[in-house]
Amino acid sequence: MHCLWITRQDPRPANSGELIYTLGLLGSLAKQPETELTVLAHRAAAGAEGGPPVHWELHGKIPGGRLKSLLSELPGDAFRLGNPVQRQALSLLLGKKWDWIVIDQAACAWALGMIGTHQKVAYIAHNHEAAVRKQVASDRGGSLPMRMALKWDALKYARMERALCRRADLISAITPRDTEAFGTEFPGKPVCTLPPGYQGEAAAGAPREITSETPRRVVLAGAFEWVAKRRNLEAFLNAAAESFQRGKIGFQVVGKADPEWFAALAKQHPWASFTANVPSISPYLDQARIGLIPEALGGGFKLKALDYIFRGLPLASVEAALSGVPVNPQTEAIAAPDPESLTKAVAAKIDDLAFLNHAARRALDACRDAFHWEDRGVTLRKALGNPESFRA
Repeated sequence: MHCLWITRQDPRPANSGELIYTLGLLGSLAKQPETELTVLAHRAAAGAEGGPPVHWELHGKIPGGRLKSLLSELPGDAFRLGNPVQRQALSLLLGKKWDWIVIDQAACAWALGMIGTHQKVAYIAHNHEAAVRKQVASDRGGSLPMRMALKWDALKYARMERALCRRADLISAITPRDTEAFGTEFPGKPVCTLPPGYQGEAAAGAPREITSETPRRVVLAGAFEWVAKRRNLEAFLNAAAESFQRGKIGFQVVGKADPEWFAALAKQHPWASFTANVPSISPYLDQARIGLIPEALGGGFKLKALDYIFRGLPLASVEAALSGVPVNPQTEAIAAPDPESLTKAVAAKIDDLAFLNHAARRALDACRDAFHWEDRGVTLRKALGNPESFRA
C-alpha cells in the first residue's frame, strides 16, 4: 500500500501535542507490512534527522502572517499551509499512483481541490474543528477585531472540514466524543477512533508515593502557542488566584511558550511560576502533587494527561477535557465543570494524600496497557485496508 501523507510540518522534533500525534501515527503505520509512506510537509524550524522509515518531501517553512487569508475562502492556517511552494510539490507528487492520500489535520484540506475524484482520501482529525473553532470564537476574550476575525475563521474552518468529511473515504477521530460527532454528522461514513499512544518516561511499577514532603504544588505542562491554549491558562490563573493564594498552593506552568508572554503573566500573577521551553518536563512533574488540565476551550485528546498519569500524578481536569482518558472522574481524578469549580476542588483535595495516591494508582493501572502506538498502526492499517469494517 502506497500512501501520500500531507501534514503541516516535519514532526521531528515532536515538541507539541499535534506533532507527537502525527509522528506517532506515522511511525506506527510505517511499521505495518506492505506499507510505504511519503510525507509532504514544511520543514521544521530546526533541521531534523532520524524518525520513522518514510520518504520525506519537505519544502520551505510555514509562512507567517494571516491578514491575506481574510479575503480567501480558506481559514488562516490552511491559507498559509497551502502556499505556492507546497502546491507545486503536491502537483508533482500527484503524478504518481497512490492507494491513499492522507490529510493529516483539517488545516491541510487546502490540498483537497487538487486531488482527483478517483483518489481515495483519509482524514486524520486531531479535533472536530467545526465545533472547536466555534467554541473558541465564542469566547469573549481579546479585542473586538480579534473576536470578529476568529468568528470569520471559524465559519471557514467549518465549511472546509465539512467538505473534507464529505469527500473522505475514511475519517479517524482522536477521542470517542469526536467519533460520535463525526458519525452523527456524516451517517454511514467509516470512522475509526485513534487515541494517541505514549512512549515517554513511565513509572516501572507502582507510581511514586505522594507524601507530606511532596511540595503542595499543582503543575500545568504543555504547549501554549494556540490562542485557545493561552486563554485557557489565563482563565485558570484568574479563577485560581484567590483560593490558591489563600491555601498557599504552588502553581507551576512549564512548556513550549513565548518567554515574553510567560514573563508578562509572571508579573500579573506573582503567586505562580512560569518556565518556558525546558528540555524536559519530568523534573517539574516529580515536584508536584497534581497535574492540571484546565482546557475549557478546545477539543482533542489532552496528551499532557498521559505525561501526568505515567509519571504518577493524579489529574485535576475540567470534565470535558477527559474524553478518551480511561479514568472515573468521580473517584480517580479531581474533575469539575469549569475552571472556577476546579480551583475549589483542587484546594479541597491537595492535602488528601490517600485520595491522591489512590487516584494516581488507578489511573496508571487503567492506562498502562491502553496507549501503545503499535496498536494505533494496526488499527489504521486495518481501516485503510477495509474501511467498510468501520462503517456504523
